[in-house]
Amino acid sequence: MGLDLGHFKPVLHEAIDYFSVDELSALSRYVEHQKQFIVEKDFDEFGKENVIYFKSQGSQRKGMGFSFYSDFKNDGIYCDLQSVKKAYNYLKADHISTLAELQSNFQKSFIDNFIEGESIFHISW
Repeated sequence: MGLDLGHFKPVLHEAIDYFSVDELSALSRYVEHQKQFIVEKDFDEFGKENVIYFKSQGSQRKGMGFSFYSDFKNDGIYCDLQSVKKAYNYLKADHISTLAELQSNFQKSFIDNFIEGESIFHISW
């Protein structure tokens, strides 16, 4: 595995990406604001669960400095622009992308189209 960053916005129809309402429970104000997007998903033998489907608005693999991993949490879900802008400061060139490329992509895919109260910034490693 490796670091994956995602920017998601809720959608009313079934999509590939979703979070369970339980996964979002720490963001109770966010869930309350997005309640019109909550649907029941049937997982066959595992039963049903309330979920919110999301459409990807941006993604990035790797490209963050080492201290990013201690300042953000694995499987972290953030819905505030301040956290996204903070993450921008950890961008670090690697063998795949220059710093300028990472900054341009991050600005376009995460900051410019982020809507507080609607967008989700997800971090996974």
